[in-house]
Amino acid sequence: MTIIRPAAVAGTFYPADAKELRTTITKLMASATTHAPRESAPKAIIVPHAGLVFSGAIAADGFATVVPAIRTIKRVVIIGPAHRMAFQGIAAADATAFATPLGTVPVDGAAINSALALPQVQRLNEAHVQEHGLEIELPFIQHLFAGQPDVQIVPLLVSRCAAHQIEEVVEKLWGGPETLIVISSDLSHFHDDATARQMDDRTRQLIENFRAEELGFEDACGCLPIVGLLRVARKRGMTVKTLSLQNSSATSGDTSRVVGYGAWAFYDGLASDPQNDDINDETHFVDTTQNILNRHGKDLLSLASQSIRHGLAQGGPLQPDTDRLPAPLQQPGACFVTLKQNGNLRGCIGSILAHRNLAQDVCENAFKAAFGDPRFNKITLDALNDDLEMSISVLSPPQPFPFANEADFIARLTPFEDGIILTDGNRRGLFLPQVWDQLPDPTDFVRHLKRKAGLPMDYWSNTITAQRFVTRAIESREAFAKGVLWRAHPG
Repeated sequence: MTIIRPAAVAGTFYPADAKELRTTITKLMASATTHAPRESAPKAIIVPHAGLVFSGAIAADGFATVVPAIRTIKRVVIIGPAHRMAFQGIAAADATAFATPLGTVPVDGAAINSALALPQVQRLNEAHVQEHGLEIELPFIQHLFAGQPDVQIVPLLVSRCAAHQIEEVVEKLWGGPETLIVISSDLSHFHDDATARQMDDRTRQLIENFRAEELGFEDACGCLPIVGLLRVARKRGMTVKTLSLQNSSATSGDTSRVVGYGAWAFYDGLASDPQNDDINDETHFVDTTQNILNRHGKDLLSLASQSIRHGLAQGGPLQPDTDRLPAPLQQPGACFVTLKQNGNLRGCIGSILAHRNLAQDVCENAFKAAFGDPRFNKITLDALNDDLEMSISVLSPPQPFPFANEADFIARLTPFEDGIILTDGNRRGLFLPQVWDQLPDPTDFVRHLKRKAGLPMDYWSNTITAQRFVTRAIESREAFAKGVLWRAHPG
């Protein structure tokens, strides 16, 4: 059955008349191709999604780079931010085709089903009904692939989710030369021209240096899709070329309140860049730690549960036999152990910095979470079989998290990804990335983090500092039962 998602912004973001639209796109592309590289096509592009009168020329600069591969590309994955409604995760539509005045573009149903296999992806038609951020790219795609009815799209909208979840979707849909990745995003919003130029130039530098973790929502409305692409691109060793950078004042003449636009193309092959050392360190931590948890997660959960049982019997944590441990568990590591009962927090204690081997840190913190968290009574033997859940989060080394003020701090946070340590004098509060599940709004996250630090929720001062870390974790809902004890997850 054919299900058409009709054009929603024809007549506002772009011409509703097919002939006028075709002429407009043709002129934009003809102008752009005069300076677009022709020797090879990129694997991915970032392009803006404002009305054609404002950002069409910038978008055309991005799409023009695809010309060398128009006979090879059969699938265009379009990922952009949801502007019309908020939801958890990433949204696909039921539509089998998307329409513009130029006709319809078929949806790759198999690719959509592949994405839906990931827990963060869902079908949510409501998010797509009035959304402009994906639709505005379709006339360019229709122009490029005119006469090729077998070219399909994979339209996905992003709302509240973690950067690694976007990365996972991009990886799953990456494909080969038949697949083009299009990230739809504008840049800074509603600043004066001078401020916008400064902000957008900083964003350019971050993109060119693959510094994904420093991008925030103030930098780009499609921050999360961009970050997801950057993480994949740097892992795959790609190069990036800035094609255009401009803002709405170029066409509107209004310099008091502008929106920024940029276009980038991503190609295979990356020379080493010493500026990326801290990023590479985090990537190395993620890859190494996830591998350890995949291979030895059951061992860690077993050690933690044994340490709690040892505490019940002996009054102290288990001292693991280091010589008998797998080598990765003998290396220094910092972790938090969290206990929940009937879904409610029952204890959470951990280490911020690695100061002993990971196995010992797990045993010590499991014991303290069960018997030493001052917020809760000590765990009893009966509680071990009463819906007691356990999770172990391994922390990366904390890194400085710079910001200009509270608004900037909030804007730079990456929900569901960042763990944050907030400090002011002798006050300090730490939130693991898992806290985003309960506090998905960055403003609420920060207010409660201040309270965790013993500060008023509306407090701010110029002496506040922050550090950022990421985690990889394992959890078990049957940590004290026989059988399969654990499952790994990335946050």
